[in-house]
Amino acid sequence: MKRAAALLLAALILCLPVHSDGEVPAPEEFVPEIMSAHGLREGNYAVAFKSLYDGETWMCNAEDYFLVASVYKLPLNLYYYELENAGELAPDELIGGYALDFCHTESLEHSNNPISQMMYNRLGGYASFKRLILPYTGYSEPELEPDYYNKNSFTARMVLNILDYVWENQDELQGLIGHMLNAQPDDFLNSGGLGCPIAQKYGYETYSGTLHVAVAGIVYAGEPFLIAVLTRGSYAAVSAMGELADAFAEWNGARVSAARAEAEAAAERLDAELAAQEEARRASAAAGAARALAAAPLPVSLPWDAILAPEGKN
Repeated sequence: MKRAAALLLAALILCLPVHSDGEVPAPEEFVPEIMSAHGLREGNYAVAFKSLYDGETWMCNAEDYFLVASVYKLPLNLYYYELENAGELAPDELIGGYALDFCHTESLEHSNNPISQMMYNRLGGYASFKRLILPYTGYSEPELEPDYYNKNSFTARMVLNILDYVWENQDELQGLIGHMLNAQPDDFLNSGGLGCPIAQKYGYETYSGTLHVAVAGIVYAGEPFLIAVLTRGSYAAVSAMGELADAFAEWNGARVSAARAEAEAAAERLDAELAAQEEARRASAAAGAARALAAAPLPVSLPWDAILAPEGKN
C-alpha cells in the first residue's frame, strides 16, 4: 500500500495545477508590477523561471534576444570547467599569462573583461565561443537568429537552459557555483530580502547609448529555483531583480506547499482505499470458505448414523 501511495504522490507532484492559492500574487501579476515600478516597459525585459521542485517554468518575452553584458561569462567559464573535468586542461593552464583558476575567479566574481576576452580568444574568438556553448542553450542552429553570433545576444530561455545545465551537473561544477555564490553578494538578485544563498552571474553595459542589465542565478530559497532576468533601459533593474527573487520565492513556496499538501492528502486517501479493499477481500475470502465448508458432503467412512442419532437412542 505504501508503494502505491508513493507512486501516486510522485504522479501528483508532476501533474498538479500550479496556480497561486489566491493569497500570493502570480508572476503574471507581480512581474509587470515590479518592472513598471522600476521604469521598465513590457518590451524592455525578459524573465525566465524554473522551479527545482517539479520543473514548473514561467517565462515572459523569453524568446526575445537581449544584449546580456557580462552574463556571457557564465557559459564561457562553464565550457572551460568542462574541459578541465574532461582532463583536457589543468587549473594551472596559462591563458594570456594567467592561470586558468585565477581566470575563473576574475571572470565570474569580478567580471574582468580583458581576462574574459582572452578566454574566448583562446577558443577561436567570440563567434567560435558562441558555437561551442550552443548545446548548453537548448537551441539548435535552425532556431538561431543572426544576432546570436553577431552580437553579445542571448534569449532568457537560453540563459535559463544554461543555468539548468549547471544545476543538473552541479557535482562536477562546484568550482563554478562557488564563484557565482561569491559574486556581488549584496546586489542584483541578492538586493532583496531573502537572505538565502544565491549563485549568480550579473552584467551591465551600455550599447549604442542604452544600458542593458542582466542576471542569471540559482536561488537557494526554501524551495530553490532558477531565474534569468534580461533588461534594457534602466539601472533600476538591479533593484527590480531582488524584488523579483523575493516575489518568485514567495509564489513558488506557496505553490509547492499546496502541491505537497494535496499530494499527501491524496496518498492518505489511497492508503485508506487500499486498506478498505484489502479488508473487503479478506472478508469475502472468509465468507467463501465458510460457504464451501457448509456445502461439502460428509465423509462416508465415519458412523454418521450413530454420531447424529438423538441422545439415548442407538
